[in-house]
Amino acid sequence: MSSDTIALGTAAMLGFLHALEVDHMVAVTTFVSRRPSLGSAGRFGLRWGLGHSVAVLLAGGAVLATGLRWPERYDALGEGLVGLMLIGLGLWAIAAARKLHLHPVEEHGDHAHLHLHGPARPHGHAHHEPDHHPHEHGGITLVGLLHGLAGTTGVVALVPVTMVDRVGLGLGYLTAFGVGVTVAMTLFALAAAAVMRRATAGSLAWGRRAVGLVGGSGIAVGLWWIAAAAGLL
Repeated sequence: MSSDTIALGTAAMLGFLHALEVDHMVAVTTFVSRRPSLGSAGRFGLRWGLGHSVAVLLAGGAVLATGLRWPERYDALGEGLVGLMLIGLGLWAIAAARKLHLHPVEEHGDHAHLHLHGPARPHGHAHHEPDHHPHEHGGITLVGLLHGLAGTTGVVALVPVTMVDRVGLGLGYLTAFGVGVTVAMTLFALAAAAVMRRATAGSLAWGRRAVGLVGGSGIAVGLWWIAAAAGLL
């Protein structure tokens, strides 16, 4: 096995592990909790991973092209922005929990279905769930993009790139890292949706509690990030 293959495999593994950091999982779970269907969850995870990967590829490409380094003083700013974003997502989830409602069995053919949008209304769809919320998919991509520019990404992706003496291998490293990130978060989003659907078991009360808990977790993690950025931890 060549050293290049080992480097690319390592990058993919690091990307996979990096995706499963607490702030990443909380952010994606917030979106998944609003639409806990496997199809929507898979798209949320995929879009977050793509946003994160694009950010890393652009930042890493700039490092390879110019030899510049990301100033350390901007790390705290990025962490603070991530914290504010997580708090915002948490508040959004808590507010959305009150709008959660239950579609009865007859609307979905064979199963009750928890769903989040405006006031309850019949949809008349049986076995598929059309995407009525394209703004949520754009939002999760932007969240992934911000995560790609902050936190530990520089350590696990950008720092190793500075040690690569070939641009092609460097870009391959960043791409493999992005593939690992995207695969991991897509799998996590699917698992989160499956767990939420099973935990709530068609119960509106438990669905609202679950979404509220996700929102509270987002706020707590966001406050932790802000405290870390301010040097309080």
